Amino acid sequence: MNQAIKSVMCCMLTAALALPFAACGAPREQESGQEPAVRRTGVIGAMQDEVASLQEAMTDKSVETISGMDFCVGKLDGADVVVVQCGMGKVNAGICAFTLIHHFGVNRVINTGVAGSLDAEIDIGDIVVSTDAVQHDFDVSPIGFARGEIPYTGLYAFPADAAMRAAAADAVHAAAPDVRVFEGRVCSGDQFIATREQKDTILSNFGGLCCEMEGAAIAQACYLNETPFVIIRAISDKADDSEEMSFAEFESAAAARCAAIVRYMLAH
Repeated sequence: MNQAIKSVMCCMLTAALALPFAACGAPREQESGQEPAVRRTGVIGAMQDEVASLQEAMTDKSVETISGMDFCVGKLDGADVVVVQCGMGKVNAGICAFTLIHHFGVNRVINTGVAGSLDAEIDIGDIVVSTDAVQHDFDVSPIGFARGEIPYTGLYAFPADAAMRAAAADAVHAAAPDVRVFEGRVCSGDQFIATREQKDTILSNFGGLCCEMEGAAIAQACYLNETPFVIIRAISDKADDSEEMSFAEFESAAAARCAAIVRYMLAH
């Protein structure tokens, strides 16, 4: 092999070896000059009524099914969103929030839906925006932990994002000006609270403004994954055995009210 051919082959080999390193370096240079990632919001509702109108209003949408949940990806009122029905209960809710964050890359989460009132002042049709969320049915107190505390973590109540809280309250005033809004603790558990005795037990241990079945699990998943969240709940019943127990009658109307509030948040 003459010297000229050797020189050409040497140059080609050097260039080939250099390509992977050049390719690896280029994205880093581009990323450093890029704008921050587009905000994508995950919206979770436990029941179909709580997300149906949002999904119907979406554009450029596609659906991906993971863990038996249909994640609807697209745009809503100009915002990038993933809207999903998680199903009832904390396990479903936690799986759903984790999937939104790690598979779909959402960087904030809104949990919307209905709840039972724990406060006599908060009536059917009112809105509760979470300050924090606790699991009222999580109890390992016999071995020395506080009720609701996650053992060996020191975690008890998971705080909602302050900016999202403020935006949610503003959205209530703008999208539902005839509705009262309260900010406070949301209590979650894997049970439908339907008696005064159950309600009094929750209040005596945790306080709180409303009770439902998903919010605290979503809150915990978001907190552990450093993702801002807020819970927005329309009151559909009084969470007791009084005459005002009217979940079936008010659930659809309450869900529609929450949907209007979420859409206002997304648009602004």
